[in-house]
Amino acid sequence: MRTLTRRGLRGDRDRGAVLVWVALLMPVLLGVGALTVDLGALYAERRELQNGSDAAALAVAQSCGGGDCTGYATQAQQYANTNAKDGASAVDVVCGVGTGLPTCVGSPPPGLTGATGWVTVTTSTKSSGGGTKINFVLAPIMNSLTGATARATAIAAWGNLGSATTAPLTFSACEFTALGGSLSNGTFPTGTATIYFHQGVSSPGVGTANCTPSTSGQDLPGGFGWITFTSGCSLTITAGGTVSADTGNNTPGCIDFAAWQNRQIIVSVYDTATGSGSGGSYHIVGFVGFTVSAYAFQGGGNTWPSGFTCPGTSGSSGSCIQGQFTRVVTDGSFGGTVNLGSQVIKMVG
Repeated sequence: MRTLTRRGLRGDRDRGAVLVWVALLMPVLLGVGALTVDLGALYAERRELQNGSDAAALAVAQSCGGGDCTGYATQAQQYANTNAKDGASAVDVVCGVGTGLPTCVGSPPPGLTGATGWVTVTTSTKSSGGGTKINFVLAPIMNSLTGATARATAIAAWGNLGSATTAPLTFSACEFTALGGSLSNGTFPTGTATIYFHQGVSSPGVGTANCTPSTSGQDLPGGFGWITFTSGCSLTITAGGTVSADTGNNTPGCIDFAAWQNRQIIVSVYDTATGSGSGGSYHIVGFVGFTVSAYAFQGGGNTWPSGFTCPGTSGSSGSCIQGQFTRVVTDGSFGGTVNLGSQVIKMVG
């Protein structure tokens, strides 16, 4: 038979107290664990929604920047669903400034200086039953505390390319227009085109010679289409600014022409050229993307493919690149005054 001592009685009371505290705290501990799990699920859901909102806003902005916002609702839903694990998100709002977009309520977001349009996309969770509830299995009370609805908003903007790091070359807006482009609506020439530097020629159906104002048929007397650069063979140019003409006929030795072959480069476009020689300058109006399929430059033997000559010129007397104008989409800075097919699309909120 067990004999109870004072120490034994005290030990039994202590163990009993511990068990009581454990019993009292167990619901709290289980509740904290449930909330931790469910809050983690809520966080993951919001992250998926944010990814979907970002992707949807960028996709709609790209379409709108190309001049067509009409499919904004379908496009936003597609990208929102694609970024959800269950493949289903509710798109609550798609609005902004762009042809065909519904107008948003309230003030425009910040960060739109220089942009020509913007779009807001708001998404929320969507259950299999069509509601907007997250099923909190471990902590149903969360349904009443949070409404079980996660939401995410993203804002993307678009506009003309304001500055770009380009090859140290420029050609005239007059020639761009003569080739079939437009300075007002984003249309650029189609098919294979030849961009001439320094001296234009008359090609079949394209009067590029009319774009050379000097009596000698040059874009700028003493200039050769090259732009003065301080280091390397590329430079950052801002639309609306001026760049100095390089007077050398020889091609810069630092250019890796092989990197241009069948690749897209960005070339600046000028609307006016003033002065001559070392005092000459070009006023840059915008930028074009151009995928190079051939090139030939005077004063350096830089020709590709072998034997290529600029159409309408004799032998090695012409400098040109040949290929196709292509659309450029970057996340650079807004600010260009004309749309030459080069645009900035980026998140602003």
